[in-house]
Amino acid sequence: MKEKQEKLFVCEFITGGGLSDETLPESLVREGTMMRDALLRDLQALNQYALITLHDARLPQSSLVSKRIKVDAGAFKKTFKKALKQADLVWLIAPETDGALLELTELCLAEEDKAQGAQFLGCGFDATLIGTSKSLTFDTLQAAGIHTLPVYSGEDLIQPDFFEEMSTLNVAKWVAKPEDGAGCEGIRLFDSLAALRDWLLEDQRYLMYFVQPYQPGINASFAFLSGGGGQAWLLCCNEQHISQVDQFFKLTGITVNGMTAYWQRFETLMRKLAKVLPDALGYVGVDVIIDPMTNRIDVIDINPRLTSSYVGLSEAMGCNAAKLILDSQCDAHFKMPHIQKNIVEIQL
Repeated sequence: MKEKQEKLFVCEFITGGGLSDETLPESLVREGTMMRDALLRDLQALNQYALITLHDARLPQSSLVSKRIKVDAGAFKKTFKKALKQADLVWLIAPETDGALLELTELCLAEEDKAQGAQFLGCGFDATLIGTSKSLTFDTLQAAGIHTLPVYSGEDLIQPDFFEEMSTLNVAKWVAKPEDGAGCEGIRLFDSLAALRDWLLEDQRYLMYFVQPYQPGINASFAFLSGGGGQAWLLCCNEQHISQVDQFFKLTGITVNGMTAYWQRFETLMRKLAKVLPDALGYVGVDVIIDPMTNRIDVIDINPRLTSSYVGLSEAMGCNAAKLILDSQCDAHFKMPHIQKNIVEIQL
């Protein structure tokens, strides 16, 4: 008799109806679809799970799963909770924007605490909260002795005395970032501190944004597998291809393992991060900027979820990335296998 398969609920927020009552940004849909389908292909190859997904009613359904639940306008949270109760395991891909990742993580963790509740395949509350908040990320990195760029709150910058003090700094350009933004989304570049202050004063943006000096350099990232309690294994070292149009930035592609020359240094950063994020579980992505003049590495973002690099991860490692992540959380005797360091190009 055929063994009953566990039900694994994969929810990619953008394609899964998280913006069902808003206009869908084309770039986010494309990126979300690529991550979702890469994960579904890896899970399908294991042939051991009955896969469930949600899909925004305006978008095509994925052909990679048998059970697809349509999400109508305004019905995402209700539909998400319903699907969650049907599952044995849940794998969430969501942006930090507007607290989406944190809110859905809380729902998943609450369900996991119930008898027969679905096992959550992701980072715990504390690691997710830190990754969601740019100011908490800064505090955590400083406490761990990891280089990062200074963070100033928008509220502080509009104060006359603080603005005058900041004006004395030798900084040519500044960036404004949303407190809970994801990737390049919402980041704006300013040629002067005065222009930045004026922009922050419009519509009280100072309440939702913080500012940093603009740091030119090599945009890179790495991903690691966290087993919790300080255990961690580096998966890939990547170059990010970011273009600038006017005041805005856009991630156009990723060379997975394009930065393997930095493998050992990224591994050191990973071990420091794993110690200060003890409830980080599964895949964690980290964005960095490398100063080519000094070779200093500044950590910019911690992403406690799958990132776009996952799209090329299985090919880069020469093994099934989803199996590796699942085994690290479901197998008490997990041991990291030898992985390859193949270079894979991703166009976004």
